[in-house]
Amino acid sequence: MEASGMKHWPRITVITPSFNQVDFLERTICSVLDQQYPVLEFFVIDGGSTDGSVDLIQHYAHQLDWWESAPDGGQTEALNKGLARATGDIIAFLNSDDLYLPHALRTVGQMMSGADGPRWVVGKCLHVDEEDEQIDVMFAKEPDSFAEYLMRTDGLLPQPSSFWSAELFDQCGGFDEALHPSFDYEWNCRLLAHGERPTIVDEPLAAFRVHAQAKGVAMADQFEPARQVVARRYARALSVAERLQLHRNLGYRQRLTAIDRANREGIEGLWSSVRRRPWWLASQEIRTALRSGDAAERKAA
Repeated sequence: MEASGMKHWPRITVITPSFNQVDFLERTICSVLDQQYPVLEFFVIDGGSTDGSVDLIQHYAHQLDWWESAPDGGQTEALNKGLARATGDIIAFLNSDDLYLPHALRTVGQMMSGADGPRWVVGKCLHVDEEDEQIDVMFAKEPDSFAEYLMRTDGLLPQPSSFWSAELFDQCGGFDEALHPSFDYEWNCRLLAHGERPTIVDEPLAAFRVHAQAKGVAMADQFEPARQVVARRYARALSVAERLQLHRNLGYRQRLTAIDRANREGIEGLWSSVRRRPWWLASQEIRTALRSGDAAERKAA
């Protein structure tokens, strides 16, 4: 790496929030330490785990810049604690079941160094299973516009492979603790609303672990409704034409969410939604779901 001409690496702060993730936490910690990044600040913030995580963290305490284990308000509160202590030029967070890939921090540090470096970098992100075997790749696609990003239902910027200049937190604030399922999505939207755009790295920087207890799996049915709430919050930042387009997009997504819930919980919930919003009956998807649900209930009876 010295051949790159880098003499003064920017300091990178990595914050790892954790709660009862002893099965994966050591691999997460090692994926950060094994980067051997020259100017690393590394925090592990545990929410009062009872599964042996604290003993594991203590084992690595001499290689951490700060750690604690105490009950807290959850992931977002833990991250904001870390932000309050961070002294890095670059900020990132890595959940306690995810991984950095080799050389990720040096790649980012080299890209974001200097006054002209990007303030927001996002790379590809692998999906891996419990044994670290690759499942697929999540690509990072630069938004065509703020409105386009608000209307996305997939192709969102992957969090584990995202890195931000500390200046952005100084200017835009910390993570919204009221938005547990979608706080990282809201943070990206906040940056886009402030005119920031990510620089995309065409290589994997991190890995998101898919397992039954992962937030992205255990809370999967909550993410889309939460993102709809965030998108409505930022509608006022759009032009009139974009707001109308977003309104239609959100109406369609809300109907699909209601249909998905009906498939899991029964058709009565969808009928209740239709009684509150009778105009939904103009939707072919809603009429088909109601007929299918009623037919299934009659057959079951």
